[in-house]
Amino acid sequence: MEPTYPTQQGEALRQAPAPIGTDQIRNLVTTAADLLSRERPTWTITEGGRMILARDLTEGEYPQHEALLTALPVIDRDLTRGEYALRLRKVAEELATPAGEQVPERAGRVAAILRTARADWLAIQGGRR
Repeated sequence: MEPTYPTQQGEALRQAPAPIGTDQIRNLVTTAADLLSRERPTWTITEGGRMILARDLTEGEYPQHEALLTALPVIDRDLTRGEYALRLRKVAEELATPAGEQVPERAGRVAAILRTARADWLAIQGGRR
């Protein structure tokens, strides 16, 4: 038997905006690089700092948060915020790979997250009718 009233979670999913694309994630990566190179670039950034940065830039929204965390390189050694900003600029270049060229692994993983989110969103939208 089909429920008469939608669940709160189901209604939230139905009202969710369409997922974003790789170019929006690239913009978030560039924004992160700008922020880190401008504010205290000589300070150290940690893995926890990377996670907080991703959360702050996406407000923890799915799939943006998951895609941005995938795009931001894991911090496995001591790095300054300025050094990490340089890494992020390279990631932004990877995310801007022109059509027809080999897609870097990281960009492929980000795109896969966004494709899955879009397919889920479309399935939910189709179920509304």
